[in-house]
Amino acid sequence: MQYYRLYELNNQYPSIGNYITRTPGTVNLYGVYSETNILPIEIKSLDGLKYVKGTSFRFIVKIKEKETDTIGRLYTSQKYFKNLEASVKESNPYFVNDSFNEIFIVEVFLDSFVSLFESLIPKENSAGVSVLKNNFINKDKSIDYDSFVKFLDWIVSTPKLEEVDTNGVILPELLIDFKTFEIDHEKAYFYPDQQQTPETNGGLSFGNSGGSSSQTNEFRLQEIARLQEELNNVNSDISLYAGFIADGDYPNSGLSESRLTVNGKIEKKEYVSGKHFLNRRKQNDDIRNQLISYSNELKSKKNSLETELNTLNAQSSPTQPIVITTPPTTGGSNPNQRNIR
Repeated sequence: MQYYRLYELNNQYPSIGNYITRTPGTVNLYGVYSETNILPIEIKSLDGLKYVKGTSFRFIVKIKEKETDTIGRLYTSQKYFKNLEASVKESNPYFVNDSFNEIFIVEVFLDSFVSLFESLIPKENSAGVSVLKNNFINKDKSIDYDSFVKFLDWIVSTPKLEEVDTNGVILPELLIDFKTFEIDHEKAYFYPDQQQTPETNGGLSFGNSGGSSSQTNEFRLQEIARLQEELNNVNSDISLYAGFIADGDYPNSGLSESRLTVNGKIEKKEYVSGKHFLNRRKQNDDIRNQLISYSNELKSKKNSLETELNTLNAQSSPTQPIVITTPPTTGGSNPNQRNIR
C-alpha cells in the first residue's frame, strides 16, 4: 500500500492543518467551526507489530501456526513500518488504519511448511544428511520468524538482473544448514525399514558407529573444539560489525563513493558504495546496508553453530562434560524458485 501524506490527498477539506492529535490514539479532524465541529478518529496502535531490517514489502503479514488459530504474529518491512510511524506522527489516520484493515493483511499458515519439512527427514537421513535449518525452520521445528519475513520479502520483490545467472533460484547454501553422518550400509540393506539418524549412528560428520565409546568421545571433543573456535570468531566479528554500523560515517574514495575495509576474524572484506556524486548520505547508507546484511549472515551462522554445539554436548559422555562458552557480543533442502519477470 502506498503512503500518501495529508498534503497529497485529493480531498483536503477544510485544511490539512485541521488534523490534530491531542491525546495518543485519537486524531481530531476540526471543521470550519472548530468549536463545535469535531470528528474524532481513533487510530490503530503499532504495539505488537514487528519489522525486519533490510526488507521493503508494503503490507502487514499475520503469521499463524495453523489456519484455525485466532491470533498470530504481525510483521511488516522496515520501510513500511517507518511509513506507519510517520502516519501516526503526522496525525494522518487514513494510512495506518487502512494498513490494519483485515482485508489488506496477508495471512500465512506455517503448519503446511512444517509438515513438508517433517516429511523430508526420513529421505534426508537415509542419505546420511541431518538438516539443522531449512530456510526458516530449525531442526526442532521451531520457526525463525526473521528468516521467514526475509524470504517473504524476496518472494514478492522484483527480481534483480543478476538472478538471471541462477534462473531465479536461491542458492541452496543460502537457505539450508546441514551436517552429514555415516550410514551403516549393511544395516540399511538388511533392515531397510529401520531409520538411521545421527543419534543412532554416533554423531555428525565424524567418528565411526563401529568404534569404541572413548574414540567416539574423542572425535566429539575435537569437533566441539573446532566449532567453539569458529563460534568465537563469529562473535568477535558480530561485535566488530556492530561498531562500524553504529559509526555510520565511512571514508571517502573520491567525490562519488565511499570505501571501507573490515579486517574480521573470519575474512577480510571491502565495501564500496554506489556512485553518488557529493552525496555523503547516500554513500554512507550504501555501506551501512552492506554491513547490516553481512552482520545478519553472521548472526544466522552463530545460531547454527550454537545448535550444533548443544547437539554435540548432549551426545557427550556423562563422565566428560563439555562446557560451551559464548563470549558476549554487542549489537545485535530444497531450493526455492520464482519466475524472472
